[in-house]
Amino acid sequence: MTYADSETIVMKNNITEEDYKELCSLEKLCKEENINLKLELPYKLSLLESKTGAFPTPSCMKEYFYYSGNALVSYLGICSFGGNIYEVNGLTHPDYRKRGLFKRLYQHAAKECKSFEKNKLLLLTDGNSSSGIGFIESVGGVYAFTESRMTLSSADYSNYPFDRESIGKKVLLREASAKDAALIHEYDRVLYADEEEEEADTLDERSLTSMQNTYLIEGKGITLGKIRIEMQEEEAFIYGFGILPEYRGQGYGKAALREALHIIFEKGCKAAALDVETKNDRALSIYTGNGFHPVSAMKYYEVCL
Repeated sequence: MTYADSETIVMKNNITEEDYKELCSLEKLCKEENINLKLELPYKLSLLESKTGAFPTPSCMKEYFYYSGNALVSYLGICSFGGNIYEVNGLTHPDYRKRGLFKRLYQHAAKECKSFEKNKLLLLTDGNSSSGIGFIESVGGVYAFTESRMTLSSADYSNYPFDRESIGKKVLLREASAKDAALIHEYDRVLYADEEEEEADTLDERSLTSMQNTYLIEGKGITLGKIRIEMQEEEAFIYGFGILPEYRGQGYGKAALREALHIIFEKGCKAAALDVETKNDRALSIYTGNGFHPVSAMKYYEVCL
């Protein structure tokens, strides 16, 4: 897709190493405006490494690049983490805003999502980004919820010692394998109220992919939930964390988090990060009680296609 003045849109199923470097440079430039982005770049790059292995790239993952000449000036990505609602996020070079570039990318993305029979999207933006909020509202976005990005440094972690032997008796984290695919998909359905019907191959594809970096939380000879840990250079990101409803309120979540933090900092990471909905008081209490503190807020909006 080519526009005037050598402007081109390119759609890809994966980001490459070169794409990753270009996107990181553009992201760094945009962050100078004191905003945070949730592009999931390390996660998406990791999918390239597993493309020919046991974990296929989900068909719903699409990447849209807007070039002016050879320069990347705008980007939009579609992402799914096991649920049936796709997340859309992106960015535009500050010098190329208010030209409709990102809207063109969004129009292509919305069409692609419709081809997967999706009627709703989640668009997200930093709570401090007036341009991001303005764009989402211009395409009919309705505010849904806010997530707080929380971080814990290795230095702060050292101030929250705990008895691993005692925790080990409470829970263990077991790295998931291919044989756990059906179980993990069922947990996704229960934890995220994912009740939509999907084609069998889509379920298999999505469940296999969701096993990457996934640990099953086990205790008393049973599986209690799951947690994912994505190592991102010197920082680790925790997500996909949930305890099954019947086992909540018994301290398993707190024990699993502390065991995950031990894994993270034993590997030499300098910080751990996670996102939590601002209305989830129980989770916020667990995280703040273990040294995490908020650093930014990401607003989510629903858009009906």
